[in-house]
Amino acid sequence: MAAASAIAADWRAVDPAQLQALQDDDIERHRSKEGSFDGLEISETRFSENGFDWHLLRFANAAKSDGPFWVVPHDDENAAFDAMLAGLRKYGGIAIVVNTGPSSSRRQAGAGVCGVRTAASSGCDPNRNFDARTPLFTNAILGEWKAGRPIIALHTNGDGFSGDGAGGRGDITMLDARAFLSGERRARQDGYFAINPVPPLDDPDVYAIIPYHSAKGISRGEAACRAALNRKGINVWHERVGKSDGSLSNYVALNRPEIAYINFEAQRDADVSVGAEVQQIMFDAYLVECSALWNQPVANPTMVR
Repeated sequence: MAAASAIAADWRAVDPAQLQALQDDDIERHRSKEGSFDGLEISETRFSENGFDWHLLRFANAAKSDGPFWVVPHDDENAAFDAMLAGLRKYGGIAIVVNTGPSSSRRQAGAGVCGVRTAASSGCDPNRNFDARTPLFTNAILGEWKAGRPIIALHTNGDGFSGDGAGGRGDITMLDARAFLSGERRARQDGYFAINPVPPLDDPDVYAIIPYHSAKGISRGEAACRAALNRKGINVWHERVGKSDGSLSNYVALNRPEIAYINFEAQRDADVSVGAEVQQIMFDAYLVECSALWNQPVANPTMVR
């Protein structure tokens, strides 16, 4: 698969006094909290591609721009946004957030082709829109990545999975679905349960995803990272990628092997702070235990004052 050609995004700085005009529900949740965005530079870019109008927000730690690259592709996952803010303030770096408007929907409304799909659709999942056919979207996000920094994607998911008999949806789970239906609890292929897990990490909906190219296999560094996270009580699934589904993890595995990528999944909870705390526990461990993957250890995390 050919990578999307480089196209520079047109980022425009946002004055703090104009935050409300962005019509982003996440910003509105935090705007009344004193100091929520202190020390952070916020900018935006808007563009249309393949029938969809996109609005991306960029947050940068003004005092420490060389930290991780944080990505929150789904606007309806509030805990992921809150965890991103905490990570950005603590470790620095740059974050890109997709804003679908005040409705905070998962999919961007429009009419066209989304990512790797061949048929036109009335909605586009931002995390299925990474492809050579979507160079504006793909590069607006990945164009902000800096060499030597990991990508940390943050997501939340519902309880369970499709076919679990309890109303679950999707396939975001550490469990082998077929075995589960037969009464056996075991990890899905390339999945590794945590060693001596403790709450709030002891849940099959809570885990880290490290993708790998099916033709290349899991690297020694990725295996070592997984083992270290397991020892810290974190479930890890190595996502085998052969053909892209349009997700950021698939795109990076197939096209950008130089990037260390990880996705943290937390269970969606009525109390947003719970999911955000779970993700912080996981990325704290990752940034300490797995720094060999990007060869630049994160030391002495800086808090924005």
